[in-house]
Amino acid sequence: MPHFHGKSTKLDWVSNDTKEEFEKHLQMYPDSKHLNSYKKNPIEYKLNNYGFRTDDDFYDRDTGTVYLGCSHTFGNGHHLENIWSYKLHQKIGEGKFFNLSCPGTGITSHYYFLKYFSKKLKFKKVYHYYPSEIHYRYGFMNRDGKLDIYAAYSDGSGGVETELWQKYLSNHHYNNFHQLVYMDAIKNLCREIGCEYHLCDVSHVVWRRQGKHKTAWSDPYHTKYNPARDLIHHYAEKHDSIVEFFSKKPSLI
Repeated sequence: MPHFHGKSTKLDWVSNDTKEEFEKHLQMYPDSKHLNSYKKNPIEYKLNNYGFRTDDDFYDRDTGTVYLGCSHTFGNGHHLENIWSYKLHQKIGEGKFFNLSCPGTGITSHYYFLKYFSKKLKFKKVYHYYPSEIHYRYGFMNRDGKLDIYAAYSDGSGGVETELWQKYLSNHHYNNFHQLVYMDAIKNLCREIGCEYHLCDVSHVVWRRQGKHKTAWSDPYHTKYNPARDLIHHYAEKHDSIVEFFSKKPSLI
């Protein structure tokens, strides 16, 4: 299976949205109405028969609309009904909700998922959320035929991996070239299928300085916006902005 779960299951926590971090945040911000709301109404990550976050199982020749992306599209830290892909599908989607997104991934994985399911599923529209904060993520095919993700958040400890990262992968010239190759591949695949391709590359992440590094952050006391449970991913209202963006922007093909 292309997804790392690869089966129907229900999860209480995923990647950055961990029980330990949530409990730590509750201790730090005990009177946050947002965090206490998540405590009373916990998130359930329901995954389908391929391990993707959607209520729709995928069967050969099913018809639907595709949504590509990383944890923002998967919906880390949010109830399903609050993420942009689900909202956009309810608004203009056709057929099944093909949410082909996976946390921590970049454009290599997005092409990989689209290519894999282009031979199994039928779709006329592809919506791809690819913000700048996920550009430096690479996928390398292992001997089992699955992608290993290597990114700035990975543990590049020693040996060839460290040299590869320092010399090539962290180089913005190479990264730009890498993105162009896979973006062209996605567009060409959509042309072959005869479907629309919609791209949003606008970032909505809020950053704060933590020592020498910048960290994504959401305000647990925000008076207007509802933060993700992990206080890292987009506010729920930012998902509405992505829906609005896709609703107005025409296909690139």
